[in-house]
Amino acid sequence: MKITNADFLDLKTKLNATLDKVGREKTIEAYESGNFPRSEFVKDLQTRFCFDVYHACYRENDGLMDKLYAYLNDDHIYTALKAILPAITRKY
Repeated sequence: MKITNADFLDLKTKLNATLDKVGREKTIEAYESGNFPRSEFVKDLQTRFCFDVYHACYRENDGLMDKLYAYLNDDHIYTALKAILPAITRKY
């Protein structure tokens, strides 16, 4: 991964806090069952889940994206998100 260890740990802490705040199990269940906006158009559920949580985290932590996008692109960030967030299985 191209992300620094410090930024990875910071991102992990913030993503987990965001998931805990909105309800980790409830959120995972909603994504797995397709109970989220425009779920019928989703081709890659894991990518959608990861970036939705990332964007929710950004709303809580202003400046997070600016810091990461200063030296990372979406592919690098997605690699970190997959390492941090739980795997989602499509059940719809």
